[in-house]
Amino acid sequence: MPLTLFGIRTRLWAMRQPKIDHIYYTNGGVGDELMLTAIAAAARVAGKPIHVIVTYPELWQDNTDAASIQTNLARWQYAELRKWIPTSIVHLSYEMGTTKHIAQQMADHANVSLPDNWHPVCSYHKPTKRVTHRIVFHNSCRGARYAASTKEWPQDRWSALIARLADKYEMIQIGSLMDPPMKSVEDRRGQTTLSGAAELIASARLFVGLESGLMHVAAAVHIPSVIIVGGRSLPNQTCY
Repeated sequence: MPLTLFGIRTRLWAMRQPKIDHIYYTNGGVGDELMLTAIAAAARVAGKPIHVIVTYPELWQDNTDAASIQTNLARWQYAELRKWIPTSIVHLSYEMGTTKHIAQQMADHANVSLPDNWHPVCSYHKPTKRVTHRIVFHNSCRGARYAASTKEWPQDRWSALIARLADKYEMIQIGSLMDPPMKSVEDRRGQTTLSGAAELIASARLFVGLESGLMHVAAAVHIPSVIIVGGRSLPNQTCY
């Protein structure tokens, strides 16, 4: 079968790649990739940094933990299948319903042990100060790469919660334009990049949200969080 243009370009690309034994990736969303940053950090501390293939390069800007940061998983897999590269491409998978945190399950594939105080790492512009009367919240996962009804909390309960808080706090809503808009809040849905969301969360007193990628962003910027877990997983499997 003749090579496609993608195949020809990939063959030429493969000839220029460094010799890497193993390279690791997740096939999840923002949260999985942020947990990968923690795995890369632990591997670096252990003296055995790992190579990674990423979906969200923005999260890895200025990251010095990984041995290398690659993109375009499909090209890597195409080249591996045809034995054009000597690299084993390893999927960091996990199972729900176990007692082990999914980040450590992923780390097991890379033979990495996470420390007790592990957290994700991401690059963002640190705010000059935190606004003590600001709460940033995320009320739905409808716009997530992997949306799930078991992550949701009823919107009437969100409305009731915000009504109780809006008089005392500056409430800022972030997330996707697919998320239901809330009244009496500053609407920043669809207006932030990932690093912009990290900066906004880092400026707040508190983050309130669901089991989602932004939960992991809040952990990366060390902001106290209240996470409403809907039943897809147990808190000890996904939370901090």
